[in-house]
Amino acid sequence: METERGEECRTFAVAPGEKIDILELEELGRRYDIAIYLYFEEELARKVSISDDLAMYKEVPEYERPFIRLDSFISFAGSQDPGFRDKLSELPLILEVIACGEAVIEGEERRYITTLMPFLDEMEALEI
Repeated sequence: METERGEECRTFAVAPGEKIDILELEELGRRYDIAIYLYFEEELARKVSISDDLAMYKEVPEYERPFIRLDSFISFAGSQDPGFRDKLSELPLILEVIACGEAVIEGEERRYITTLMPFLDEMEALEI
């Protein structure tokens, strides 16, 4: 069962509406085995659950979806620009936490966090 979108995620150290650095989220996900998703479309991020999105886009290749696993995003960006991680350390990319909780992800009950990528005009200084 998916956790309510507005419910505070007490055990995750983050809450909906909070802004957090992408590298801190990556570490949080790795340390506590949390599936973290990065959305590119605000309306989708705010209106649909991660379970529904995964079901709706299951036939769409990961890199063509309007959302992506955070670790996949960082890995892909790093493969395109070997200095990407260094750029993120110098100029943090801040994501907004949209929802968190537990849901069936890839066939098993998992903890998750969904986040929203800032709009491109907010990212002018970070050349990706």
